Amino acid sequence: MELELIRRALHDLSEADSLDDLRAVLGRLFSGLCIAQYAFVRVDSTVLGTAPLLVSNHPACWQQLYRRHGYQCIDPFLRYARSCPLPFLWRDVGPRTSCCSPDAAFLACARRHGIDVCRGASIPIHVRGEQLSLFSFSQAVNGRGRDISVRDALLLSGVATTLHLRVGQLVAGCRPQSLTRRERECLLWASRGKVQEEIALILGLRPRTVRFHQENAMCKLGARNIAAAVAVATAIGFL
Repeated sequence: MELELIRRALHDLSEADSLDDLRAVLGRLFSGLCIAQYAFVRVDSTVLGTAPLLVSNHPACWQQLYRRHGYQCIDPFLRYARSCPLPFLWRDVGPRTSCCSPDAAFLACARRHGIDVCRGASIPIHVRGEQLSLFSFSQAVNGRGRDISVRDALLLSGVATTLHLRVGQLVAGCRPQSLTRRERECLLWASRGKVQEEIALILGLRPRTVRFHQENAMCKLGARNIAAAVAVATAIGFL
């Protein structure tokens, strides 16, 4: 059953046409594996502070915090992955942190956003010393999901590599134009569940003006709908 799920995911990831499609494939895979959460993060491994690219089903507020506050600089799992080429369990890394360290603050913040930092694993992907990608999966805090083992990480190593390659192809192929301030604002409020009429009230615009900005953003990002536009903009750091 597991191997069939992974085989199908490998095929579907290779055929995915958008980051939204990748999320759908990963959602089906991890639902079948009884694993609640996943996150793919790609950073420039020579410049630690470079904004990361994220593809994840973690809460949107956590993803925004991670990007805006440069959490890739204090993420203990990402730092550990820089010197470790092999898959690893989070519980083997977490005890290395002191209770007063930035690592501990990071882990506590992750827990508050529903991520069980003791039940997860990561798979590093190193690329010619220029990039580092980390594919992680975990259970939710207070969730009933099964424990995660090294076997899971080893089984999913091929998925991690395929995902890294496909994300690179999709992002390189998009070459999106920069968004205007209004386009970003309209997408940002949409990412928080606001409809066009609500966004118009918040920003002091007419609903048709909000629609205009959102459609412009969709066109620039090559997105088929507003949800896909939000996903692409978040992943490449526009939000």
